[in-house]
Amino acid sequence: MRVWAVSDVHTDYAENLAWCERMSGETGSDCMILAGDVSDNLDTFRATLICFTRKYKYVFFVPGNHDLWTRREERGKHTSLEKLRLLRRMCTELGVYTIPKCIEGVWIVPLYSWYHASFDTEPDVPGALPVQKMMADFKACSWPEHLDATGTSLASHFDDMNQEPVADVISALAAQEGGTADRPPVITFSHFLPHQALLPEKRMLYQPNLAKAVGSQLLAKRIQQLRPVAHIFGHTHFNWDCIIDGTRYIQRPLAYPKERRKHGSGEEWQPALVYDTNSGMSPQRHAYWSSYYECHSRTANNVTPAPWVSIHK
Repeated sequence: MRVWAVSDVHTDYAENLAWCERMSGETGSDCMILAGDVSDNLDTFRATLICFTRKYKYVFFVPGNHDLWTRREERGKHTSLEKLRLLRRMCTELGVYTIPKCIEGVWIVPLYSWYHASFDTEPDVPGALPVQKMMADFKACSWPEHLDATGTSLASHFDDMNQEPVADVISALAAQEGGTADRPPVITFSHFLPHQALLPEKRMLYQPNLAKAVGSQLLAKRIQQLRPVAHIFGHTHFNWDCIIDGTRYIQRPLAYPKERRKHGSGEEWQPALVYDTNSGMSPQRHAYWSSYYECHSRTANNVTPAPWVSIHK
């Protein structure tokens, strides 16, 4: 069995849904990890999952921010948390896993998360647009009154969803380690980032305050508990492949059609191969920003916008 990963398929775009419908390759006995941002439209969401379940034996999913948008016609019917329950119910009906499962000797562990601004611990770029003005989530999502989208309560609420499943996985791993078997490989995944080092420095970004809406420190703690061989993430639409503290971090976003055209990715675009039960982890691949940071130190204290950012302004 091979484990593949993709994030940010955004099938509200017809081109992206068409890509899902024509996926090629011998993958009928394989596993696919969908690391969030499928669609905010329930019908499109269902159609997309069906594409993947027809192609892969096992499909796993965690929600991204776009999946939990509540459009005008949904307002008054359900909050974003209630929509999450609808999505999980739909996943169950379609045979898509939203909880941890050990398949063919490999633990696949979805981790629920939401971002919080205090995740960003690096100096700000002066004059950058406030995060509430650049992220549609602050208007497109609807939360119960006790959850504050500008603080840490949302991140904590989502992290609480991991408490029991993660404890169960840790217990199962301890039982296996206590016997004669080696510790089985664990692959975790989330939509949001667990480390700020998985995002370019703010001066490199067109919207520097993106750093305040991408990740959760609580997520990093869950990964520390589980000690996975790999963690898959999404959200930022940057291809990434690096190793931090012994864990491989991979992002492979389908992203928006205009982004693929910009980077020269055509119909031959493929998800990332993460793991093969016959040969283990796949070789690291070149990804622009993670490869850049293999050769250059992170200089977060430099808040002078990069030339392309200045030109963009």
